[in-house]
Amino acid sequence: MEIQNAINVPKSTVAFWIKDIKLTEPQIQKLKNNRIASAKRNSQKRIFKIKKETEEIKFSSSKAISQISKRELWLMGIILYWKAGNESNLKKGVQFSSSDPHLIKLFLRWLKEAGKIENEEIIFDILMGNGKKEKAKNAAKYWSQITNFPERNFNHIYFQKGKVLKTQFGILRIRVRASSMLARQIFGWIRGIQEFYR
Repeated sequence: MEIQNAINVPKSTVAFWIKDIKLTEPQIQKLKNNRIASAKRNSQKRIFKIKKETEEIKFSSSKAISQISKRELWLMGIILYWKAGNESNLKKGVQFSSSDPHLIKLFLRWLKEAGKIENEEIIFDILMGNGKKEKAKNAAKYWSQITNFPERNFNHIYFQKGKVLKTQFGILRIRVRASSMLARQIFGWIRGIQEFYR
C-alpha cells in the first residue's frame, strides 16, 4: 500500500513487481503492525460513525414526542403500573417501585394528574442493598432532588440483607395512603385494556 500510494500505480502492478522479493523478519513485522494499526483505525471510524448515527436517531426520535395529552398520560401510567406487577396488591393500596428516576417522575405526575393524589398522601420508602448504610443519606438527598419532595420525607430506609443492588441510590418505593379504592380502579383500567385485545 505504501508503494502504491507513493508512485500512484495499480495494486496489481505493484504485486507483480514485488512477487519475488523476500522480506526480512523486521519488514514482515512492520507489515503486520501496519495491518493491525489500519484495522484499529477503521474500527474506531466505524464505532464513531455508529455512535454519531445513534445520537442523531435518538435526537430526531425525541422530537416526535412534542406533547403528551392527559389521556396519553393516563394510559402510560396504567401500563407502567401493570408492567410493575402491582395490580395484585389491592389490599396494600397503590404502590410503585423503581430505581429509574424518569419512571419515578412519570408515576408521580400520573398520581397527581390522573389519580388526583395530593402530596400529603404520598409516602416514600428507600430500599438499599446490603452494606449500603453509609450511602443512605446520599440516597435520601438524591431522591429528594428527583421528586421535589423535602428530604425529611425520605426517612423510611430499609436495608435488604444478602441483597446487592446495582444502583447506588437504592430503589424508591412510592406508597399512597388509604388508596385501596384507587388500586381497585387501576385494576379495572388494566382489565379494560386486557379485554380490548381479546
